[in-house]
Amino acid sequence: MGSVVEEGHGRFLLIENHCPICAAASACQGLCRSELAIFRAVLGPDVSVERIEHISTGARRCAYRVRSAAS
Repeated sequence: MGSVVEEGHGRFLLIENHCPICAAASACQGLCRSELAIFRAVLGPDVSVERIEHISTGARRCAYRVRSAAS
């Protein structure tokens, strides 16, 4: 299950503590790139989305920093 943590100043973290497609994502990194692209597309051009933690690189979770272009 994921959660959202507000960092303030137009920034928050989108945290995924469990990856339901971890086995598939291990075999195909395109799935993770697609997830990031979807977040960016849905949130729009005025928002920056950056993956800061990634399960497939050894992190305990996937986390994305989301911020408005103005921050």
